[in-house]
Amino acid sequence: MLMHSSKYTVSIILLFLTLSVPSYGCEQLDGFEQRVLLLPTPLEKQSTKANYVYNLLSLILKKSNKKFGLCRVQLIGRKEVVKRLELNLQRNTLIHVTPLTVTKARDQKLIPIPIPIYKGLMGHRLFMVHRNEKDKFADVYNIKDLQSFTAGQGFGWSDVDILKYNNLPVMTSGSIRTLVDMLAHGRFDYFPRGAHEIVKEIKAYPNNSLMLEPYIILKYPSMSALYVNSNKPLLAKRLTYGFNRAVQDGSFDAFFHAHPRSVQALAHLNNRKVIEICNPLLPAWVPLDKAEYWLAPWSKKVINRACYQSK
Repeated sequence: MLMHSSKYTVSIILLFLTLSVPSYGCEQLDGFEQRVLLLPTPLEKQSTKANYVYNLLSLILKKSNKKFGLCRVQLIGRKEVVKRLELNLQRNTLIHVTPLTVTKARDQKLIPIPIPIYKGLMGHRLFMVHRNEKDKFADVYNIKDLQSFTAGQGFGWSDVDILKYNNLPVMTSGSIRTLVDMLAHGRFDYFPRGAHEIVKEIKAYPNNSLMLEPYIILKYPSMSALYVNSNKPLLAKRLTYGFNRAVQDGSFDAFFHAHPRSVQALAHLNNRKVIEICNPLLPAWVPLDKAEYWLAPWSKKVINRACYQSK
């Protein structure tokens, strides 16, 4: 009886020790005193204080440190385009995490953290238009009205497929600069861009003939998520846990609404006519029904999966 009791006590101790050992998800790398999560440096110049994803990940790790162990974000010292970042992540080289637009194709290669990092702001599209035609969309109230105009978009952009799926005419070209020049010369009617992108781009590609259209938001579910390597389920579990804690305790909302990138974008969303369309590229797992993840609840039309069935 004593021997049996001793074995039982040892088992309990071993179980306690196992449960007490943190499962970090992050890696201990040479040259770093603490476990780190490697994040790519953005292409545009900015301080870490201005880096939205860097600070969001810092918040997520803070919320998960107690459960998973200490870890911090570390920017890598080189800049890469999106396709190269995706390839590095897939090969488990140079980086551990990067933000990407959610697509069914990416889900086959990587693990997405299932929470929109910008609260769906990517899918709130404002229009760049010619200054002489600023009132062209004043009488546009629905998708049928908008189908009378042609949008400009880049080659290979997912937005092209989304607009075409909704019977919105599109003209494509190779770069943002080229599209800005084409719009200035009247080759198409409007250039829809994310609310968080458009003001910055109007400044980055100055053209006195262009401006921000004042009446319309073209809105569809679009989600940027944090992606990790497909062989790192523990890291995915940690980031999902930390992100959900930040959502539930309100710290993510506070972070989002205080960040200059969000503040600038949200300032242009009020008092506009909303035209809501389907996004056929959206994977079925995207949590459209969880209002706490988004700027505002999605309509029943958009949440209904019939919205995404192939025509």
